[in-house]
Amino acid sequence: MAKLADFKDLALDILFPKFCAGCGKQGKYICGSCELFISESSLICPVCGKVSFTGETHFNCNRGYKLDGLTSVWDYEGIIKKLIKNVKYGGAFDAINELLEKSFRVIINDSAGRFASFLQFMALDNTYITYVPMFFKKEKRRGFNQAEIIAKKIGKKINKPVIGLIDKIRETEDQASLNKEKRKVNLKDNFKILQGQVPNCLGQALVVDDVFTTGATMQECCKVLKKAGAKKVWGFALAKTV
Repeated sequence: MAKLADFKDLALDILFPKFCAGCGKQGKYICGSCELFISESSLICPVCGKVSFTGETHFNCNRGYKLDGLTSVWDYEGIIKKLIKNVKYGGAFDAINELLEKSFRVIINDSAGRFASFLQFMALDNTYITYVPMFFKKEKRRGFNQAEIIAKKIGKKINKPVIGLIDKIRETEDQASLNKEKRKVNLKDNFKILQGQVPNCLGQALVVDDVFTTGATMQECCKVLKKAGAKKVWGFALAKTV
């Protein structure tokens, strides 16, 4: 007997058909032919940006309130970049399911190698999921926070709690328009733990965002989490810039 979810998916496909972001073919957001042209990303140390086989922060980089690792499967270019922009600016939320499905297929296929540390981190009972917040006025204008949507879909997929822990204090310039040094200043001391959520910071946290560029945003989120008591903080982004 077909599940209710199957009928729901069928109805959505009829009402809102999916088209490949690469060639326009109907059926998926990334068709089988165009999937050959998407690029898997090398894992890096999220602090210095240099290659790290498992995505863990290098020993010499892990000083102060730094991320302990980063997982991001795709390079932010081509079809992946176009699709993530469609999510962020076009509200194509259903595309997140497809991107995550492809991401976790890659992760599971290399679960004993590159992604072993990430999976061990996520398997621990005291690991929870949170996400990079938006300034409330900006989120109200847009109508959603794509990082929160991604986080909730990951939480549902791996049966982990998702908790909104971090608040963005003020609206800032768009990070994409700034160089590396200005990005750090733009976000400095711009995040805080939401009132009443401090006890939930004990343990380990996965911070989710759509794209990892210089890491300034995730590092600032990591700092407030660790100051509040988080023992380890790992980052996850759908893609990272090349």
